[in-house]
Amino acid sequence: MEVVSSEPAHIEDSVVSTISTSIDTSASQISALCDEIEQIADHIVKKRKSESNRDSRSFSAHYNILQTATGTFVRLRLLNRKLHEDKAALAQNVNDMKQLTDDLSLLLENKAREVAYIQKEIDSTEKLETIYQTINIIPLDSFLEEAPDEYKQSTNTPHEMMLSRLRYEIKQREM
Repeated sequence: MEVVSSEPAHIEDSVVSTISTSIDTSASQISALCDEIEQIADHIVKKRKSESNRDSRSFSAHYNILQTATGTFVRLRLLNRKLHEDKAALAQNVNDMKQLTDDLSLLLENKAREVAYIQKEIDSTEKLETIYQTINIIPLDSFLEEAPDEYKQSTNTPHEMMLSRLRYEIKQREM
């Protein structure tokens, strides 16, 4: 029988909160980068509207904006990848916790069935009719008064008492 510790659940909780925090952080960073990209796009549109001709300064300005936008997109892709990895890790963690819960539930169900089986056996044993219940032997009060001390010494439990009474009865019948 396997004993399952509840300690991993505490570890799982901390991992889930760490991953959730990481996902929230990544999402806010992605949102900030999207805002930055919008600003760059607005800047490009305004620049295009304001410039009528394409000279070397215009090309240089567009090239700088393009470099900035490219760097922003790279950071956005990295954050997006990290967000998906964190999401997959969280899903795996949740599946692991579900599996642990299922295992514990199955263990509990097995224990409940075991208890029910043992209780059924106890009940059937208590209802069992045995021969010693129907035989006529010396009553307990008479046994305690008449029997020698050697028969009374091992009478700690009802079973031992019944065995001593039966031994005494046999001794009496042999005489």
